[in-house]
Amino acid sequence: MFAVALIVMIFVHEMGHVLEIRRQGMHATAPIFIPFLGAAIFQRSHPTDALKQAQIGIAGPIAGTLGATAAFLLYGSTGQPVFLLMAWIGFYVNLFNLIPIWQLDGAWILGPVSPYFQVVALAIVGVGALALGFFISPLLIVFALLGIPSLIARFRNANNPYYTSVPVTGRLTMGFAWVGLVLYLGIMSLQAHSLMTAIAR
Repeated sequence: MFAVALIVMIFVHEMGHVLEIRRQGMHATAPIFIPFLGAAIFQRSHPTDALKQAQIGIAGPIAGTLGATAAFLLYGSTGQPVFLLMAWIGFYVNLFNLIPIWQLDGAWILGPVSPYFQVVALAIVGVGALALGFFISPLLIVFALLGIPSLIARFRNANNPYYTSVPVTGRLTMGFAWVGLVLYLGIMSLQAHSLMTAIAR
């Protein structure tokens, strides 16, 4: 059951990316599942500026958040634990993807905002994880280390037209959207987790 719920939530998330890529007039494959790693999509062309890339990046978490919320509401109306499991997985998967490191969606979303905002976002994620008592995953440490070169490159390319062409409204929209999703997913993942714990008892 866990595997099926995980695949469904990942599929919904990845389809958000696919739909946005195609909306921008580019070709994208359907999600291809990779054992133990998740799923990937492939595209022949890429966005010409950081805002378009950010829109593709945020489309996945938005779709995934809507899917997880729908599952949560279905649990509330039916009482079926499978929907709560799907919601719990969906909230956590999308929250994890918002971490602004390496190839996760958070890095693409915050790309046009500011490299300094990305540093602050990483600090918020770290402090939040410690405050909530989350364990430090070895995988998360690996991702963070792999993200250091990308963050350094972002500072070096701060004056690149790929980033500077993004209007202020676009930067603010992506920044606030990221914060809003993180807050919502953080709250909902904790709520779903507490309900899961209550059922387990």
